[in-house]
Amino acid sequence: MKAIDRLTPPDCLNNDIEDSRKDKISFYKNLFDKYGKVYPRWNSTCKDNDGISIIRKNLLIMSNSSCAYCGKKIGNSSLDVDHYLPLKQFPYIAYCWYNLIPACKACNQSSKRDFIPSSIKSKIIVEDIVANTFENNFLYNHKNLLTELHDRIIEPTFDNPEEHIQFNPEFFYYEPKTEIGKITINMFFNHKEVAEEWEKLSVLIKELVQHNVSESLIIRIIDLYGYEYVGLKFYEYWLREKEEGRINR
Repeated sequence: MKAIDRLTPPDCLNNDIEDSRKDKISFYKNLFDKYGKVYPRWNSTCKDNDGISIIRKNLLIMSNSSCAYCGKKIGNSSLDVDHYLPLKQFPYIAYCWYNLIPACKACNQSSKRDFIPSSIKSKIIVEDIVANTFENNFLYNHKNLLTELHDRIIEPTFDNPEEHIQFNPEFFYYEPKTEIGKITINMFFNHKEVAEEWEKLSVLIKELVQHNVSESLIIRIIDLYGYEYVGLKFYEYWLREKEEGRINR
């Protein structure tokens, strides 16, 4: 898992733009469809000339078209717009840019699902633009909230994941450094399928290093394969093994 630099909000989610702020307030006032589900306006508003959501496009640009949690390569069709604090409990931050995370379907729908830090399960959190419209306990402040929460998972656009978890390239697993890291590992990485996928990537990179493939090409292959963070860790590991004469063991 790698740190991700969050882009500035697209215009349609930018609370500093008057028209956008008014639109978002109206969205929150008309939040639920006839089935009681939040309208997925992160998919249906703010589209470019090709009819693609700029919100989705910017999330992919932000993450180099990768899942922010596992690192798997994704495109627009395989992207889930994850709500770090889930819609079910926190619908009044549904359209907050700083609560949106690019994720693959497996991480979002099978691993993370509707995870809520237990310390805020009973809280009502809203965007500040609707603070006077809806009852609330807290106004959503990305930095302040995540700094105070210690029973959460890593948020890659806020945290440096390496402060919470450490990857072991020899045995294909993450080790926790903090409670946040432990919760994250248990959620996303303690699955047999994950280790198997990483092992395949490790074997591939080992062979490339053994055959003296150039660094630039190896990095390009890792980018195409996906799992960029662990791929680079495997590359560093096998380079070191080669330099110390152990790669052919």
